[in-house]
Amino acid sequence: MANRITAAFDQMKAQIADRIAKGLTTAEKVRDLHKTLDMDLTEYVKFQQAKSLSVASGLLTAEEGQSIYACLGESVQTFNDQPIHVKSVLTSLFAELLMAQIQQRGGRPKPRRQSSASPAKVPC
Repeated sequence: MANRITAAFDQMKAQIADRIAKGLTTAEKVRDLHKTLDMDLTEYVKFQQAKSLSVASGLLTAEEGQSIYACLGESVQTFNDQPIHVKSVLTSLFAELLMAQIQQRGGRPKPRRQSSASPAKVPC
């Protein structure tokens, strides 16, 4: 099985470059988004836990879990310093993992609003 995480990183990097080239966004807006996607320590810990549970349950492969772990690093600052394409993919993945946890518990997540600038969905 291919690593969907690293494939999504490559896809997002190309998608961002393409949107800038086509004038659909600007490098300045992308830089502004970078800071917006920063995590705090609580989110970071929840993401690490969600990632680990997803690997244990088979939702993610061990290789995908390792790719995520490498990008999250040993501190929240490691994630916050990642390139925008990595932060964008991982932020979307984090939301999907949280929604999957809610569904497993029998809850119903509220529908998520998506903009045209939202990151590509990583199939899990």
